[in-house]
Amino acid sequence: MSENLGIVTKFQWVVTDTAAFETKVRLALASGEALPDVLYTGGSLLEELIDSGKIQTIDEAYEKYASPRLKDLYAKNPAVWAMAKRDGKIIGLPDVSNGVVGNKVMWIRQDWLDKLQLKAPTNVEEFEKVLDAFTNQDPDGNGKKDTFGMAFGANTGYHKPTNNYMADSEFLFGQDQPYLWIKGDDGQLYYGANSPNVKKGLAKLNEWFNKGYFNPDFGTMDAAQAMADFTSGKAGIAMAAGWAGGWPIGTAVQEAKSKNQTLNIKPYPIPSGITGEVGRQESQPSYGTYVFRKGFDNMEAVFKYYDTMYGCLIEDPKCPFAIGQGEGYDYVMKDGKPDWKDVPGGLVSLSRYLIFPSNGTAPTNVMDGPSIYQRVAAGKLDNVFEQKLAASNDSLAIEGFSVAYQQMDKDVKNGFYGANTPTMKEKWEQLNTLEDQAYLQIIYGKKSLDSFDTFLKQWHEQGGTQITKEINEAVSKMK
Repeated sequence: MSENLGIVTKFQWVVTDTAAFETKVRLALASGEALPDVLYTGGSLLEELIDSGKIQTIDEAYEKYASPRLKDLYAKNPAVWAMAKRDGKIIGLPDVSNGVVGNKVMWIRQDWLDKLQLKAPTNVEEFEKVLDAFTNQDPDGNGKKDTFGMAFGANTGYHKPTNNYMADSEFLFGQDQPYLWIKGDDGQLYYGANSPNVKKGLAKLNEWFNKGYFNPDFGTMDAAQAMADFTSGKAGIAMAAGWAGGWPIGTAVQEAKSKNQTLNIKPYPIPSGITGEVGRQESQPSYGTYVFRKGFDNMEAVFKYYDTMYGCLIEDPKCPFAIGQGEGYDYVMKDGKPDWKDVPGGLVSLSRYLIFPSNGTAPTNVMDGPSIYQRVAAGKLDNVFEQKLAASNDSLAIEGFSVAYQQMDKDVKNGFYGANTPTMKEKWEQLNTLEDQAYLQIIYGKKSLDSFDTFLKQWHEQGGTQITKEINEAVSKMK
């Protein structure tokens, strides 16, 4: 960075993980220790930083120094400002997701499909037939009834038992996704649990539980444990993002290959849910925000840095990091050509040492034509960005992301990404726990389906109605 832009980055703190970082920031706020010039954060810690008065607004710097292409990025992705503006003022620079990083596809044991002469399901009825076959027709051929139709882990660690980052059941709800704030016909946001189709989805999961289509311990299994059912040959279908084609799926496939075992897995578009509509929760538009210490006066350099790194995301051939972030770290030159695989000492990612790392991909709405994953999956390796992606990623991950892009028009948008409202701060955790228990008890059959109506009544009475009002008021102020 110093060679290309004349910018020298120094690290005030070096920590091992996010928890240690958050502790460090909170200790600094409490003790009065000076904050680093730049911090990347989100959630409650971002709120604490804003409330502390120790970070600065950057409206003037944004207008003065942001390049036209950066302003175009934010103009086309306005939802990201929800966490980065307060009272109309810009308090930081939110990163902008490619819009697909968390989106699910259907990973399926292709060898099991072939053995049972089945096709990949495209709707919930076909899906159910495959679940039954994978559960009851000995797809692994070992003569034992020891397989499940799908991998499902409801112990998310952050509530939302039907919506995990891997091995979940969100597809079943189609366009009526729980946990999201969805815009109704009247233009107002309502909480997804209020859709009657959520109740129907839970009824279907209870039916599948009773038929043994997923592990009976699903309620205590986290995503990694549930995916282990899939990668170890106990379950035949798993919903997970494209990146799962690297870990854990790609890893498992390579391990099986080294043992001369068969593990043929392919990604497919998710099938339609109980209403006949395809739907999945959108990938978050932003995963964090860069904030700047009050008194920091090098914002021009920050925007120069950001614009340079963004150039790599949009495949600008002039980007000085088009080949990689550092020779000898994530690539080497051999005979005048970059090699992204055979790096002496092993590959080392420099992303953690960079502000605005350049190793992701751009949002689809700032690029023309197919995404880079779709191009590479189709065998197009014409430029250095395509070549680097192909060499640096597992082929199954590339294929998985390529499939995920096919259904972006089916993503269900979350209408609220702002800060917690006053009543949310007080009661949201309690309401989440109430929802978790209601869903799990219905799926397990410990309570009747009608108990869902009781849950909704309690949800509204215990703060849900007031929170809905506050969220709609907050959204109206953002416009």
